[in-house]
Amino acid sequence: MAGVFVFFSLFGFVIPGLEDFYRKRLKRATELLNRHMSIGFTIPVVMLCHGEVSDARSIGMIIICFVLTGMFNTIFAYFLAFPIQCLMIRYDKHFWVDRHTDTEKGGENKPPARLRKPDNHDPQPSLRAWALRHPILLLSWLLTLTLGLPLRYCSQYDVPLATFLLSSIWLTTLAIQTTIKTTPHPLHPWVRTLLAGLSNAVLWTSLAMTAYVFTDAAISHRPLPTMLATLQTHTPLSTLLLLHHTTTTTDSAAPAPTMAAGDLAITLLNSGLVAWGFKLYEYRTQLVSRAGLTVCSVSAALALGNVACGPLLASSAALGVAPRSAALAFAARSVTIALANPVMVVLGGDAGLNAAMVVGSGIVYQMGMGFGVGRWLEGRVFDTGTRAQTQTQPREGHGHSAEMAAVTAQQRANDPRVVAAGVTVGVNAAAMGTAYLYEAQSDAAPHAALSMIALGTMTVVFSSIPPLARWVVESVSG
Repeated sequence: MAGVFVFFSLFGFVIPGLEDFYRKRLKRATELLNRHMSIGFTIPVVMLCHGEVSDARSIGMIIICFVLTGMFNTIFAYFLAFPIQCLMIRYDKHFWVDRHTDTEKGGENKPPARLRKPDNHDPQPSLRAWALRHPILLLSWLLTLTLGLPLRYCSQYDVPLATFLLSSIWLTTLAIQTTIKTTPHPLHPWVRTLLAGLSNAVLWTSLAMTAYVFTDAAISHRPLPTMLATLQTHTPLSTLLLLHHTTTTTDSAAPAPTMAAGDLAITLLNSGLVAWGFKLYEYRTQLVSRAGLTVCSVSAALALGNVACGPLLASSAALGVAPRSAALAFAARSVTIALANPVMVVLGGDAGLNAAMVVGSGIVYQMGMGFGVGRWLEGRVFDTGTRAQTQTQPREGHGHSAEMAAVTAQQRANDPRVVAAGVTVGVNAAAMGTAYLYEAQSDAAPHAALSMIALGTMTVVFSSIPPLARWVVESVSG
């Protein structure tokens, strides 16, 4: 991700048409990949079935510590980023312009297209029309029934069934959530919001694939570890290409590695993370600013706090999270999985528990933002009540529209509420929350992506300092 961002940023000065090439050729593909990359987070949740089940007290203490550290990170991130950014912009009153007028978006602040009700003369969408709008979904279920099932029960080949079933469930949950948000029905708005938030695609896909694993293991009389091994072989596409190059150059007689459904999902997730470099390039002016300095500062402070204090809180006498590896997993509680694994190796933490906490935090934040908590925080917290001031401002002429749009864009890039919301989501929900912000076309999305990168990088840096790492491990052990 960082490499793509740096490459395009540097070559953008040499090649004037690079940004136009991105917007015309790459932007739509990047947005499509961003919409479906979260399917990769379902696999770590399913793989939790492979670990040993702890006693009820240990599970309860882990959940309590997870909630406490989540509350601390959320409050600390927002209420530290907000005043720092206020100091950065010297509390300019123009940053508190009422949200009902937004020049950058063009005139009045209208609801997003996906939440806007259609005109009254539009016909009610029927089941047939819904099916025609989702041909890939229908094709995926067709392949599951006509190709996946026969291959599974006739030739004992699990990969096609698991792959088609995973994609079918994922597309179905996304379609249901989109239908709830866009289809007009006689439900109260808060009921619609509640249903849309509860129909989280990562949550229900994870539960459905877990049910599939247990059901198939019971039908085929195979142990659960064997069944999980058919879902993920830990060879995503990048690893497969490297292994293929190594085996061809060494003429090894070892069996060729294969990809399973989980590896394809992880490949999609890794590709989406890399493609975020394009999104960072798109919002480069917002990142290379005072807001970017605020994001990096707060993320670094949170990384140090998590590494030094997270395991200590988990292993304290009040909580007593056991074993030691479980307590050390809180050192990278909300660091994206790709960067959390090196931290777990250095400190000796439980990588499975860490992945579960990262995904769990992402799901909680996705559901919370689906309920509108993020928009409420961004629009209401520290609202100085300048609506009357905005209404009394004179309207500018059309000749000033371009200049006003540029000014408004810069204001939005440095708005303390937007920056604080982005940092809060990035350091707590990692890739899942950032993906949700990009899908919602939120102004806080680039700040969330930058904070996610900064938090993960600084967590790896701090955990790699031998005195600090040794002190954390000894403190937890003692």
